[in-house]
Amino acid sequence: MDNSEKLMNALSVVLSQPVARIRDDSGPDTLPGWDSIAMVNLVLELESAFGVQFDILEIAELKNVALIKTILSEKGVRFD
Repeated sequence: MDNSEKLMNALSVVLSQPVARIRDDSGPDTLPGWDSIAMVNLVLELESAFGVQFDILEIAELKNVALIKTILSEKGVRFD
């Protein structure tokens, strides 16, 4: 499983949404269930899945899938 699939699966599980509904521009305004509790769970899932840690400023920037990819990329996670 590549990192894009890993990310989509993490989002799908945490948000209880099918992978097919999740796009780079998906965020709290476009995906039901992406609320503050889901955000905490998403951060924990991403940290576990990718072996990274987010600081509070990074967490505040996790506003959509594209930004999540950008921040993970800055931490050395590669997306092809």
